[in-house]
Amino acid sequence: MMHSSRSRALTAAAVFALMAALPISAVGASQAHHKRLLFVSNLDGSIRVYSADIHKSDVQLKATITNGATRPEGIWIDGKGTLYVENGAQYPTQANIEVYKDGATSPSFAITDGLNSPGAVAVGSDGTVYVNQLGEADGGVIGVVVVYAPGKNKPERTIDLNPTPEYGMSAGGMAFDGQGNLLAATFGNATEVHVFKIAPGSSTATDLGLQGYGGSAIAVDGDGNLYSGGGNGFIAVYPPGATSPSRTIPTSFNVYGITATLNDTLYAVSDSLVAEYAAGASAPINFVDTLDGETFTYDAAIDTQ
Repeated sequence: MMHSSRSRALTAAAVFALMAALPISAVGASQAHHKRLLFVSNLDGSIRVYSADIHKSDVQLKATITNGATRPEGIWIDGKGTLYVENGAQYPTQANIEVYKDGATSPSFAITDGLNSPGAVAVGSDGTVYVNQLGEADGGVIGVVVVYAPGKNKPERTIDLNPTPEYGMSAGGMAFDGQGNLLAATFGNATEVHVFKIAPGSSTATDLGLQGYGGSAIAVDGDGNLYSGGGNGFIAVYPPGATSPSRTIPTSFNVYGITATLNDTLYAVSDSLVAEYAAGASAPINFVDTLDGETFTYDAAIDTQ
């Protein structure tokens, strides 16, 4: 996934004063305006916030959000700093999308209608919410993207992702390319990955026909490069419009989520760490240790402030 840069009105002094007055668990996205923050979802029921600085080692936990985080999987931060958390179903709580305003530690809005087995959430520049999940058609399981108009709880439309793997189907990640097209991935048949393109306002998806894929975790950087990672031991990098990777980035860990910034910094998420890559690098320049007790890191989003 990819996020837009934006400015902050708060001064650094005001922000640090606010942080000093609050316990760490209550500190949200409004940190010093020149800082970049890494939000990490954990299946234990928390969103953890770290400083995203590839030149700083031994990265420390800055904040934890637990309110509304029942089983956080996919997460997204839009250009206004709004945090979207996709919670998987965990009895007795159904799957939902929780929405947190910039700086908030409690959700102000939730989407529940039309959700089945979601795997990722993405938000367009106009506030449209997209959920990549499993659906049903002709008695079988298919991949679908459910679309919600800004601020709405009921689906506006559902877009089928075809072809669909025959078995082991799961929803993958999402990202936007430089033209505002939504990219959505599916995974199945143990190794089969498809990445689809959906034009703004469209109700149809086109398979990009990617070859040499790395996996169903995807992201797009500021230069339009598409990254695809998973459990194959590498992240495949596709230049804009290409169907074959121009290079691969070797990994010694399974990749569950990827996010990239406009300056092409890459973040790859495994179950207990986030690897930070400088633009164009083939090896991590830093690791963020996200292991804290019984947890499982799932996805990440960058808040560029």
